[in-house]
Amino acid sequence: MDRILRRLSTALLIGACALVPQDGIAQQRPTVGEVPAPEQVRQIDKPGAVGAWTAAAGQRLCRRIGHLVRIQIGSGKILSILRPLPD
Repeated sequence: MDRILRRLSTALLIGACALVPQDGIAQQRPTVGEVPAPEQVRQIDKPGAVGAWTAAAGQRLCRRIGHLVRIQIGSGKILSILRPLPD
């Protein structure tokens, strides 16, 4: 049991550290369902450059707060957060 708890606490610590950049300030993460202002997202025109496929019909891939997200065309709502993107 102790071994399981140690592994779980280590995994949680690693996950929490992944969100903290070098300057020590935690980075905000996009939220599914939010509708960011158009100037807060940058459309990905070449998805292959970030290791992604083209978005499904009615959707587009964008960069939001350093993450690759799927956004619904029209409403601008974030449908999913795919992964963090390198700077």
